[in-house]
Amino acid sequence: MADSKEKSTGDPVRVATARIHPKVILDGRLALFHEEEKWLALSDLHFGYEVSRRRDGGLWPMWGMDVIEKRLHDLVEFWNPQKVILVGDIVDSSAAPERAIAWLSEVSDFCKELVLVEGNHDRGRIREEFEFVPSFETDEFFFHHGHEPRFEGAGASDRGLIEICGHLHPSHRFRDGAGTSVTMPSFAIETRSDNLKERWILPAFSPWAGGGKFQQETADSKVKQWACSAQRIIEVSEK
Repeated sequence: MADSKEKSTGDPVRVATARIHPKVILDGRLALFHEEEKWLALSDLHFGYEVSRRRDGGLWPMWGMDVIEKRLHDLVEFWNPQKVILVGDIVDSSAAPERAIAWLSEVSDFCKELVLVEGNHDRGRIREEFEFVPSFETDEFFFHHGHEPRFEGAGASDRGLIEICGHLHPSHRFRDGAGTSVTMPSFAIETRSDNLKERWILPAFSPWAGGGKFQQETADSKVKQWACSAQRIIEVSEK
């Protein structure tokens, strides 16, 4: 299901990808790219997470924001999207307003078009500096963060749109049977058996997000899941 993609701009760049839809590619660096509509979508960046924890008294190292900045820049450079859609929880809190504003300003400069979907963590001065939307639509997809039931309320299901959200931080844990385990962020697709509605749940882009086992909306829905890393994508479940 997964393969590697190579682009030659100097040294070859190899990343894990998987085609999860006739027009959509899952990038192991925790993003989706639509080949025809040319959008790049990712969620739950939680920029400034370590600053939030330090404000609360925790001694967290200050490297997460650098990782987010570089990985997003690399994704935009690699795919050259016409539109970048950040699907909520773009910042973790109001704890690092100056750096968050400076970072999003840079993102706006190197992206052709930037869509900021509001999440439950997006607050503070960043909301005064940038325009956020509660949801966003294309011809085939409906984007919202997932902390509020906007999909049904907007009638997107009746129009046959595919729901794309974040918020849940899905992950998959691999165990070796001898007590060792590793948890990887995952991308999930849930298809309801009653109406065949598809819900796509993006992995958390934040390097701090541990994630948890994906919880489906209905017990009889069909779930596919892909565990993600930059080097490999593994299809891990189907039921």
